[in-house]
Amino acid sequence: MAVNSSSNPTLMASLAKLPVPDLHDTVARFAEAARPLFSADEFETCLAKLNDFVATQGPTLQARLHQRSAEHANWLEDWWNEYAYFLNRSSVCFNVNYFFGFRDTPQPMAQARLAAALIDSAVRFRSQLESDGLELDNIRGKPMCMYQYQYMFATCRHPGEQRDWTEVYPRSESTHIAVAHKGRYFVLRVPAASTNRHADIAQIERQLQIIIDTTAQLERGKSIGVLTAALRDDWYAARECLLQVSSDNAASLRVLESSAFLVSLESVAPVTHKEFSLACHCSDGTDRYFDKNFQILVFANGRYGFNGEHSLTDATTDMRLCNVLVHDVETVAAEAQVTTAGDVAEGAPATFEELHFDYNDELLGHIQRAIEYFDATVAAHELSTLVFDSFGKEQIKKMKVSPDAFVQMAMQLAYYRQFRHVPATYESASTKAFARGRTETSRSVSAHSAAWCKAMVDHPETTGLHAKAELLRQSIANQSQFTAQCAKGSGIDRHLLGLEFALQEGEERHALFEDQVFTGSRHWKLSTSQISDPILAAYGWGEVVDDGFGVAYRIENNALHFNVVSQRMGSARLCQYLADALMDMRFLLTNAHKQPHEIMAEVDAVANVLTSIKLLSSSSSQPTTPTETPAPQPESRFRGPFAEAPVAHAMVDGLDRLPSNEVICALEARLSRFVKESLSWALPSTS
Repeated sequence: MAVNSSSNPTLMASLAKLPVPDLHDTVARFAEAARPLFSADEFETCLAKLNDFVATQGPTLQARLHQRSAEHANWLEDWWNEYAYFLNRSSVCFNVNYFFGFRDTPQPMAQARLAAALIDSAVRFRSQLESDGLELDNIRGKPMCMYQYQYMFATCRHPGEQRDWTEVYPRSESTHIAVAHKGRYFVLRVPAASTNRHADIAQIERQLQIIIDTTAQLERGKSIGVLTAALRDDWYAARECLLQVSSDNAASLRVLESSAFLVSLESVAPVTHKEFSLACHCSDGTDRYFDKNFQILVFANGRYGFNGEHSLTDATTDMRLCNVLVHDVETVAAEAQVTTAGDVAEGAPATFEELHFDYNDELLGHIQRAIEYFDATVAAHELSTLVFDSFGKEQIKKMKVSPDAFVQMAMQLAYYRQFRHVPATYESASTKAFARGRTETSRSVSAHSAAWCKAMVDHPETTGLHAKAELLRQSIANQSQFTAQCAKGSGIDRHLLGLEFALQEGEERHALFEDQVFTGSRHWKLSTSQISDPILAAYGWGEVVDDGFGVAYRIENNALHFNVVSQRMGSARLCQYLADALMDMRFLLTNAHKQPHEIMAEVDAVANVLTSIKLLSSSSSQPTTPTETPAPQPESRFRGPFAEAPVAHAMVDGLDRLPSNEVICALEARLSRFVKESLSWALPSTS
């Protein structure tokens, strides 16, 4: 496939190779990043091994990396794909794939119409991509590598006995679209796009509507799709069995896996943020094929999303396609053009046929075990979402800090409040400024961030607001600097991984590679990443370690969004701690100049307002006798001498709209918890 940077010698030559970082610098920075995560004794043991490694085996392995860099377009690429994806035996559904949920269309669209518009858009994007017609990706004018685009369409991951692999199908075999509905698969053959987009969409819509109207539900015990959500060893065994049952199975599977992409016509209708995220993440596993390069998800109520297989493409690459999909769909929805009979008849018709599979007892057993695994895994997980709308990027920038690093520190504080220890934290940083670049690990934990969390939680009385604010600002600056170094190819984790992979077969492994600090510092209890695109209403993935969280977040101008997934580690609770941490951090950075007694005075003023409102509301609810004349009401029944403090005055402005004394009681309870638990770090000690 001729695709931009992969076929453009001039552009490829302009992209620098991913550098091999300096060995001494990487070791020193690793030590600095790992120190806050472990005890002094554990760290000193690791430090001794680090120093010995640099003096003995390290230089030899470093020289091999430089040699590999001279011989390859990207010294890391193949090793990273092996380590992160193809050797990973976890479920791709729950532990690898990422999902997007898109914003609602401006006008409601029927499921078949929406799916048809999405298919038409994706087909046109593919044609533009293959004709080298896309503008080059760039960030602030700097070109980004587009090598991943060659894997965007017509690819499928396959489970292997020990390692997976991805097959790329030729254009001649991959012009069709796979459609999943009610547990069954269909192959949709779409003619080449014409100049009449509405006619093309109408052709596709008509076929999809027939599928929706006439398809009988396949029993879940015969679902092929749920097999792709299993552990990779189990899916490998099941796929081998599936292929051996009959030649028809092999033919149907080949057609399914060689499709340009898959469209899932879902029967569910998610409404809430949590329902939408969970539906895009996994649904019930039947109308999916998680090994496909990407799946477009169209729900019964007109919502839609995307599920991407991660082995050879990153979410930032797929976002280019997703923006086109959403733009095209919204254009079609806004036009609301009525299709004429002439439109439908124009051009060659779209056609579809169902793919059939044969079963034997062994295959049915594999499917049953996959269903049991799927259901147990869903039950063992907790997916929670947080829509934090108190402030967003605009106000964070006014505090003169990086919005992304600000959110990273909120996650640090939230996790520390919940578990009372500092977590190894992974934030994805892009290295696409380099030829065939993908990602690097930006480590969020530093000595300053650990000290700040402890100052906020363990011993808040020992440091004042100004000292806490300075620790926070330094933590944010450290995170921003680390991320910038990663983007320049000077991260530490991919380099350390490369040094391990540079070992030759039979060569003795240095003790460093087995050290508990070395391995434990990469046990990512917080796996995080940000994509802040206005087309998104949901975004996420699963945790990468059993005792950790997968935290996807979006930073909007006036809101922050989080999707938190874990194996019942307390996702909902972490969301609450996140909300508290964000409020506390804004309070800290905007009030660092104040003395504790000044803050206490403002808190007391608000408390007095709430207490007085409660009393007024209670007295105003008392019944009056027929002879009593109600006293004249002031302009606001909540104003009075108690409302003179600036904070209280601002708060009273909106209190007239409170519907009942129950709401007032709830506000008072929230204030009490806020003072006792959240603001305790900022108030004078009462001991």
